[in-house]
Amino acid sequence: MSDLVIKNATLSNGDVVDIRLTGDRIVEIGEGLDAEASIDASGLIALCGFVDLHTHLREPGLEAAETVLSGSRAAAMGGYTAVHAMANTNPVADNAAVVEQVYRLGQLAGYVDVYPIGAVTVGLRGEQLAELGTMAKSEANVRVFSDDGKCVSDPLLMKRAMEYVKQFGGVIAQHAQDPALTVGAQMNDGTVSSELGLTGWPGVAEEAIIARDVLLAESLGSRLHICHLSTARSVDIVRWAKQRGINVTAEVTPHHLLLTDELARTYDPVYKVNPPLRTATDVEALRAGLADGTIDIVATDHAPHPSELKECEWDAAAFGMIGLETAASVAQLALIESGLADWSRLEQVMSLKPAEIAGDSDHGAGIVVGAIANITLVDPKAKRQISNPTQSKSSNNPFEGFTLPGRIVHTFFRGRLTVRDSRIVEQVN
Repeated sequence: MSDLVIKNATLSNGDVVDIRLTGDRIVEIGEGLDAEASIDASGLIALCGFVDLHTHLREPGLEAAETVLSGSRAAAMGGYTAVHAMANTNPVADNAAVVEQVYRLGQLAGYVDVYPIGAVTVGLRGEQLAELGTMAKSEANVRVFSDDGKCVSDPLLMKRAMEYVKQFGGVIAQHAQDPALTVGAQMNDGTVSSELGLTGWPGVAEEAIIARDVLLAESLGSRLHICHLSTARSVDIVRWAKQRGINVTAEVTPHHLLLTDELARTYDPVYKVNPPLRTATDVEALRAGLADGTIDIVATDHAPHPSELKECEWDAAAFGMIGLETAASVAQLALIESGLADWSRLEQVMSLKPAEIAGDSDHGAGIVVGAIANITLVDPKAKRQISNPTQSKSSNNPFEGFTLPGRIVHTFFRGRLTVRDSRIVEQVN
């Protein structure tokens, strides 16, 4: 096995070091290291490869929007070395055969580790539990289950799911949305929705489910993960739950850290998303919650759609935005450029903690000797104007035209370069 040295990289704690890779491992960290092959990382921040706990790869069945290969390439470009693929495919990933198919497609693509998320209920219909045990025992070794896109709204079914996965250390990732409170909802319920005449989506629809489920988790001693927090009161409920010692974790998306419901005034469906963009007050609370540890991770909710589902009238458009390639830049803006946190916190919320929540033993260990060489090198001083096309098959990018800080320069996945000099590496396998 040949050696490669990453020279003069700045770790998240500020130390400048050389990092020696042999095969798929970090074997030495120090100064003045030499090897036949090297990469100059002067001025670059070296972070543990990012892990996304909430990605929609659409395959099988919805390949017009995305495939495991195209989504994996987009993830690598964004500095990711692992993604968790949501279950709302066609057929739904509610059994061992489908989750194993997705897992194998990820291995074949070779750009990131693709870990399937299993559905909680059969067909995402919220009527009976899916094959949770067989998915857990499958080759895909599923440990995260979610009906994302739909809420497990039946409290008895949610209780049974949380009890079941507790047996093997699993976690339910809840899409918190009371369906009775969001019938026909199009955007955040507030001043803007009233002025535009669009049906409002009240924050309480999210908050009520979170409150219910953290109490269920407390009574059962089970784990609970809350997907895409979007309101200030949701942050308050999660903070309260953690203060009580309830085993709950939560995520926020990049778009909810930056964008507000004022963008709906454009009637551009690229800004239509579930949960909806909220107010500037909510954005401020979400940023503060991410900085202080109430919110555990950033998760993209990368949701690609073919053009015909987004380039249409607002009412007819699909909910969702892509975000794998821009997530790190938005996190840098929200946490570091704002002065709320530092690079160690960014590494925590984008790599270490999501890997811990999901039980990804090959990720999130940090840049330490003996760890698998999943490494992202970021130019923190770069400024880039976001444009399409991307590596994704879809172009529903809410940040197109924005100028964002930071650029992924190199991504190492298991010791192999998947991105070099901000360009995808072809034929990585």
